[in-house]
Amino acid sequence: MDKIELHTHFSGCIRFKTLQELIIRQFGQNQEIDFQKCTTLEQCFKLFGKINSLNLKLEDVRRIADEIFQDFYSDGVTYLEIRATPKKGQDFDQLQYLNAISEAINQAKFEIKLIVAIDRAKGIDEAQKTLNLVKQNKIQHLVGVDLCGHPGQGHFSQYKPILQKFRDLGYKITVHAGELVQQIEENNDVIEFQPDRIGHLIYFTEEQLKKIKNLNILIEVCFSSNLFTTNMLPISHPVQQFISQGIPIAICTDDTLCFNTTVTKEIELIKSTFGYSDELISSILKQSLNYKFKRE
Repeated sequence: MDKIELHTHFSGCIRFKTLQELIIRQFGQNQEIDFQKCTTLEQCFKLFGKINSLNLKLEDVRRIADEIFQDFYSDGVTYLEIRATPKKGQDFDQLQYLNAISEAINQAKFEIKLIVAIDRAKGIDEAQKTLNLVKQNKIQHLVGVDLCGHPGQGHFSQYKPILQKFRDLGYKITVHAGELVQQIEENNDVIEFQPDRIGHLIYFTEEQLKKIKNLNILIEVCFSSNLFTTNMLPISHPVQQFISQGIPIAICTDDTLCFNTTVTKEIELIKSTFGYSDELISSILKQSLNYKFKRE
């Protein structure tokens, strides 16, 4: 079966060996990075902070991109959307960072698209800079925007005007939502905005789920990620509810490095947890292809 990936973060998919090399180069010794400690959202975002603190060179970005795409290709992925937050480094600015990823996409052996990510923890000014960057430059392979970042910081309503401007430019919208129980109320604002897709959504009301189904919004399910960052038992994950109610989903990794996973592992984990057949999984994967992003 063809495998697709609609929700994975560039910085969270670095090969562990490459990450070790970069850390040694910058700090002179290998810093302890224990992914087994990544059992809460707070711990995960501390880990992301370590990764994002690396002072990269442009050649590092290109290497990381090449390796990420090779890894997904080796896993049998035939379509990938990679999301990246614009960054600066030793010898590059935010545009050069995105262009380096785009150049790696050009050399990949399968279809890849780019989603620019807005970190809700960094504030509106930074989000506006990202919008300006996209408006003022032609960024190859860019098809959408993602609102992500620490769910306990910022609020969706603050970013709604900027997301609407991205939509007006023809870009598709995906939003991280329902990662914390405290976000249930915020879900209403997200759903009212009608994004094309929603990431995670493990906390919600039945009424919210009905609206999502009626609006034909796909949910990007990040199974291992959710199990790592909550006390949820696998059998209690709402993916079973989504599937039984006919809500479209995509099976996603979120961060292959942090959660030691692949698309294949995610598929097999969901299959074994709920006893799903190959036929059902295949139909889910085919359906999710209908929700891949294309700029209008």
